Parts: sequence; C-alpha cells; structure tokens
Amino acid sequence: MALSSVSKNLLSLFLRSACPACGSSLYDEELLCPWCRLRIDRCGEMHWSSTGTPAGNPDESTSRDSITGVQVYSAVMYHGLPGEIVVRLKFNGEKHLAGTAAGLIMRYSTKLPRSDEIIVPVPASNRRKRERGYNQAALIAGKLASISGCRSLDILARDDSPSQVGLSPSSRRDNVAGVFHLKRRSHFPSGADIWLVDDVATTCSTIDSAAGVLLDSGARSVTGLTLTYRKRMTDSIIHR
Repeated sequence: MALSSVSKNLLSLFLRSACPACGSSLYDEELLCPWCRLRIDRCGEMHWSSTGTPAGNPDESTSRDSITGVQVYSAVMYHGLPGEIVVRLKFNGEKHLAGTAAGLIMRYSTKLPRSDEIIVPVPASNRRKRERGYNQAALIAGKLASISGCRSLDILARDDSPSQVGLSPSSRRDNVAGVFHLKRRSHFPSGADIWLVDDVATTCSTIDSAAGVLLDSGARSVTGLTLTYRKRMTDSIIHR
C-alpha cells in the first residue's frame, strides 16, 4: 500500500465523526449510526390541525366534512430514539441535537418546504425560555432553514399559559386558544407560504392556534412540520 494511502486511512480514523445520539463512531455519511437508525419509525400520516385526525383515517365520530385546519406533517414517531432526542434537546440543554432533529426531518418527512417558502418556529412562552434559556423549536427551525435553503422568521410570540401535560385533547385546545400573536414590529410578505415548525405534535392544537394567527395576518397557506408525532394513549392518565 502506498504511503499516501496509509496516511489517508490513518487521518480518516482519527477524524471519524461520532453519532450525535449515542457517541459511537460513524463509518459513513449517515446522520446516525446503524443502531440508532434502527430505533426510528417513520410517521407516514398527515394530520389535520383542527382535530389531530389522520387524513387517511378520520375518526368514526368525526364527519369528514367537518375536518378543517391546516395539514401537519411529522417526520418520525415519538417512541424510541426520537423521543429521547426531544427530551435531551428540550430539557437537558443538548442544543447540538437541533441539527440532528433538522436532519431527521429532511430525511424522513413525506413533505418538505421549498426554498421560496418561509419557516416559522412555534414560540415558547417567556417563562419557558427563561427556564430553558432557549426555544428548541427555534433552534430546529434555524438548522432546517440552513439545510433547505428556506428563510426562517421568528415572528410569533406566546403568552404564558399552563403546561399542556396532563390535559385532555379539548382542554389542550382551550389552553392554547388566543395565546399566540405576532411580535411587535414583526411582519412577513403578504401571501407567503409558511411552515410552522415544532418538536412534537400530539393533538396538533398548538399548531392549529398558531396557524390561525398567521392566516389572519395575511399568509396564503400554513403547513405544520414537526420532528415527531406522539400518539395519545387513551387508556393513560397522561396526555402529553
């Protein structure tokens, strides 16, 4: 073997990147190592924001004609590794995982924003930002904009409200009703197509409420885009 080949192999050994989720070595150009990729399930369904109902399988008690709201696309299911990434990013201060989240959205989402569309992060309340020091949705949106070539505008604000954890679907919708508004002196091009980005969708009530503000302010269309979709367990007292 030529000396140059030996040097190249040694250099690649020492510069080998690490899996951002588990820290093991990455041997290729993949975002995650093979083991972590096995712990990901793609979310193949689009949901309506007004009800959280899958587009292809509306609830029997819900008339198809009554389903409104915006379309919400989630890249992967919450269980397994994606849920761990959300928790670590959201509560453990591991902000570097925002890039991983954006990469997973680009790889697994069935629909993505075009470069001429605008990405807007779902805002956190001032109380949450004080507690965490950042808004995880804004971090994901920024990374997603860099990868996709879209423009990211952090133009929405959110009033303080109780946590959504533990609330029923109807209570979750009541809890976020009227809490979103445009930031002072913030604006976007009239007739813009906007993608609302967040980390988790469960009932889609947060995206539904935020989307209403953007549509009322002149957006031509709003589409929800989240890293994960979390199924609400009907037999559980925990609704997150």
